[in-house]
Amino acid sequence: MRKPFIIANWKMHKNIEESVAFINQIKAALPQVADEEVGIAAQAVALSSMKQTAQGTSLQIIAQNAASELAGPYTGEISARSLADAGASYVMLGHLERRRLFHEDNQIINQKVRSALTTGITPIICTDDKMVQAEVNGEIHYVFDQLKGVLKGVDPAHLQKIVLSYEPSWAVGSSQTANPKVAQQGCHRIRQTVANLYGSLLADQVRILYGGSVNPQNIGTIMAQPDVDGALIGRASLRPDDFLEMVNWQQPVTNVM
Repeated sequence: MRKPFIIANWKMHKNIEESVAFINQIKAALPQVADEEVGIAAQAVALSSMKQTAQGTSLQIIAQNAASELAGPYTGEISARSLADAGASYVMLGHLERRRLFHEDNQIINQKVRSALTTGITPIICTDDKMVQAEVNGEIHYVFDQLKGVLKGVDPAHLQKIVLSYEPSWAVGSSQTANPKVAQQGCHRIRQTVANLYGSLLADQVRILYGGSVNPQNIGTIMAQPDVDGALIGRASLRPDDFLEMVNWQQPVTNVM
């Protein structure tokens, strides 16, 4: 059975002090790692302090990006090796904002995925809603062509631990209500794409998250979908109470403030 994974993506919010304070407010109410995985994707400068604060908890510390190279003359870039040293266990790659604002393409993201795997950091690969029709064994399937390019050359053994995320472009950074049917359809088609590339056995094992307008009011219906294994949450994750409510979506949470 695939373990649920709930992730806060803070983007460029919260400095080091605010990040540490947030963890101190939530860590006593985090679920056991056996039940669910929980992570926070924060700015790189805060990762080491967050890791120290989270010791003794199940909280995963996640980087929001990594360089495509492990070392070299790339001023301003951060190597996956350095992120691993700072305590990051996962790294988000290919987020829609990286593609839109920084013009990252499939080839660049593919290089980043392979570099992260080299260091032992698990990639969380974000994919938007751009699909193409393809014929597979005589049948017409909707295929995430973007995902096909990003996973090029990735060994099937590594795919077992890679996390994928479906982020429809209209939902990222918006206040529109997330549609559970859209979440299920997108995640299902990603799973179908993985099956076409790697086989149905691996496709059934990989975790696929939904990102875009997830909040405390709709996370239960999102998580109830059979192909949705977790959520990548933006603005709704910035308040400790709201984040804990979503982390503990299967049960009520007492106020932590």
